[in-house]
Amino acid sequence: MSISGKDNLGYINGDSPQFESSTDSKFRKWRTNDAVVKSWLINLMDPSLIGNFIRFPTKKMVWDAIATIYFDGSDAAQMYDLRRKVSRLKSAGGPLKKYCNTLQGLWREIDFRRPNPIQCQDIHTKEIIGRGIERGGLYYL
Repeated sequence: MSISGKDNLGYINGDSPQFESSTDSKFRKWRTNDAVVKSWLINLMDPSLIGNFIRFPTKKMVWDAIATIYFDGSDAAQMYDLRRKVSRLKSAGGPLKKYCNTLQGLWREIDFRRPNPIQCQDIHTKEIIGRGIERGGLYYL
């Protein structure tokens, strides 16, 4: 959020201009911003991972390397982990408010990754319900 909030998302997704020459008048500002965003990415990493990414010259290369290594195009492992956390969550004598807040956060993360495809007007449509069941979706009626 801070990358987008600081108007630097283009440095990650490739939308910011790439300069052909270091003599371009805007290159210096671009290089400075690129280094700032790269340092944000590197500083957010576990120290044991930093050596794998610090030598990439641009933030875009760092971001692409992270995506290549840690994202396979699906979120099956994350969904499994989230569902496991929900099923194992216990209040353990702690405040009910904290338990409910944690549970709600996990459910929202699941919903974010796999939005429920059912719309109110489609509740009786067998095709949509069938697709939802195959995806392991939760239904709120």
